[in-house]
Amino acid sequence: MATATAAGTGPQPSGLPDGAIATVAGNGIAGYGSDGGPAALTRLYEPTGLALDKSGNLYIADRYNYRIRKVTPSGIITTVAGNGNAGYISDGGPATATPLNQPIGVTLDDAGNIYFTDGANHRVRKVDTKGIITTVAGNGNAGYISDGGPATATPLNWPTGVAVDRSGNLYFSDYGNHRVRKVDTKGIITTVAGNGNAGYISDGGPATATPLYLPYGITLDEPGNLYIADWGNHRVRKVDTKGIITTVAGNGTAGYVSDGGPAIATTLYYPRDVAIDNAGSLYIADSANQRVRKVTSDSIITTVAGNGIAGYVDDGGPAVATRIYNPYGVALDGAGNLYIGDASNQRVRGVTHVARMTPPPPPAADLYGEVVNPFTTPRGREFDLGARIKNRGPNPADGQYVTVVLTLADGLVGGPGTTGQRLSRTFAGQRLMPHDGSLDGVFRVAAPTTTPPGVYTSTLEIQYGGDLNLKDNTYELPVTVVVPSPEKDETALTIYQDTVPEVGPGRSTSFNMRYLSPTGQPVNPGVIPQRYTAPTGFVFTGQPSYAYYRSISGAVSGNLDYRIEDGGRTLIITSNPHVNTTGSDTGSLIYTIPVQARADATPGRYDNGSASVGRHVPVQISGQVTGSAQDETALRPVQESVPTAAPGQSTTFNLEIHSLDNQPVNPGTIEQRFTAPTGFAYTGAASFGYYLAKPRVTGNLDTRLEDDGRTLVVSSSPHLNTGATDPLSLIYTIGIRALPDAKPGSRPDDGKAVIGRLAPVPLSAVVA
Repeated sequence: MATATAAGTGPQPSGLPDGAIATVAGNGIAGYGSDGGPAALTRLYEPTGLALDKSGNLYIADRYNYRIRKVTPSGIITTVAGNGNAGYISDGGPATATPLNQPIGVTLDDAGNIYFTDGANHRVRKVDTKGIITTVAGNGNAGYISDGGPATATPLNWPTGVAVDRSGNLYFSDYGNHRVRKVDTKGIITTVAGNGNAGYISDGGPATATPLYLPYGITLDEPGNLYIADWGNHRVRKVDTKGIITTVAGNGTAGYVSDGGPAIATTLYYPRDVAIDNAGSLYIADSANQRVRKVTSDSIITTVAGNGIAGYVDDGGPAVATRIYNPYGVALDGAGNLYIGDASNQRVRGVTHVARMTPPPPPAADLYGEVVNPFTTPRGREFDLGARIKNRGPNPADGQYVTVVLTLADGLVGGPGTTGQRLSRTFAGQRLMPHDGSLDGVFRVAAPTTTPPGVYTSTLEIQYGGDLNLKDNTYELPVTVVVPSPEKDETALTIYQDTVPEVGPGRSTSFNMRYLSPTGQPVNPGVIPQRYTAPTGFVFTGQPSYAYYRSISGAVSGNLDYRIEDGGRTLIITSNPHVNTTGSDTGSLIYTIPVQARADATPGRYDNGSASVGRHVPVQISGQVTGSAQDETALRPVQESVPTAAPGQSTTFNLEIHSLDNQPVNPGTIEQRFTAPTGFAYTGAASFGYYLAKPRVTGNLDTRLEDDGRTLVVSSSPHLNTGATDPLSLIYTIGIRALPDAKPGSRPDDGKAVIGRLAPVPLSAVVA
């Protein structure tokens, strides 16, 4: 999370070729063993941020061991901050004697002072060269107030990445505040990127005027340009020395496509950290892609570690061919060796001389198909069969070398102008650019009237330059041929309300109506009026739409002709609700109809709405008006994080609670019983937070333990949306420990949370 220009050579195994990977710290088992011995033989617990000093010492933010560790060039590990307990006591004493709470990022200044983000303590801390710890930013409260004052007097919200420039100014990612902040040498805090809103708008303007989305790791290059892993935007952003922000990697879409092309044209997937080498190449911990990517000075992106599969195999081979698992941190030493915080593998890995290695060449083109085929087709009718050919490789594909071959199953025939069972098409004069457009490999096919009913499987091949493409090049295309039935009118339809709207007074929502025919029978009534009457307390509010989700071309959707009468009580739709007449209307037809609960609506369920579709028997429509302040039955809890702990170790997990349609909920103080998964027990620690309130609202929960810790009983009022202090979501953070006899590698899923009268919510945990 800092530049490597001043770093010495770190702890790297000798005798490995360029680009080889090896473990330099951690034995793969989550937990804490001891200090003073070889780093590769001891335990780490989710290593995140990394940094190196001028002497080549490697520093590790050992997150759930609540420590900052140091590995010497000879490979010996020690602790330089944290006593292994989670919490905060005070500053001014020995750093190794005080608790920390989830340290995430770490860096050093030129004098050798260590800076790290103490995430759950909402502080940035400093350990001086004498080992004394102090706070340099954050007052320990989660939130945001303003800039321009003393950094130690203002709240932060989960600081993550940290870096120091050559003038001694400190930069850090204020993750939950969607900002990057700066603390100058006088201790004054300002924002240098992000306007506090989560999202993405554009590039090219002032960095402080644009939103970020949970920024994570940061780094600085020698001239002072700032690079940000904009985690939730799936991008890496650059803020130049004039304060202008641009994107240098990622197109904003989550995923992995390919290497070898422009970095801003490809996809990233939750980038966690960034680092810069002496040549100006940028390294990205592309965490959910299970890779570390490199962007050279010409803006071309490649992979330097990880094959995209999460896990761990072994060390010693090429880094690009092995597995890594949630890379969180990256750093480089002065010799160009790369260090990776391989968080879920509980290791720090080293890649030798990555700055001078030559990545394997990407394929010239990487073609694949988006398949087009119907699930069923009546015999005697034509349908589309084949694939749209696309290119996810870094280079264009010349259409004259692309051939698509469709081998039809016996019983199917090609359309006009074709002969035989083998249909082919080439694309002379066309050029398929990476990630842009497609070639039409879809053929018109029919099942003759003599074809017996049944399943007919054809085969599609994509060829490039006469050879099969390396992957995703062959497809089986099954089609079920059925005997067509005579088309009928709307009286043959089955119509029912697919979803019931549940919403508070004055709030808007929508509901679905489903139109289908039995056993795929075609229904084609023509354009008919369809009259909807709203249930008591509801009115129709806007544009209804339709969709066929199982057509041969994917989803087919559009807007319906309509008018609203009687102050919103009546909706009249004029359309043809046809199904199963072609390949584009197969399956069922879904209407999505917007409604609003009247501001004066009385809470309750109303079943007196109706839908009259032509001559079809009227269908009942229902709606639920929820109260202005519901009890706990309107809550929707879910386990947000799954705890991982080695036998005897403690950790925490989060339970996130929302309300149905974000309506107000105020059940009063109720009993909430949490049963631990097998092999685990609760510690008794439990806190709550409304993290979307401004300022954040947090505190401890009233708890008691039963059954030797297997049961945690919480007494509180899990209220939501009753005012400015409890908006949208409530987070419970609950302490839990793995029992000493818990079976390593197991994942018990038999825990549960029972909140008042709500149905039990399952809880899971992992024994490391």
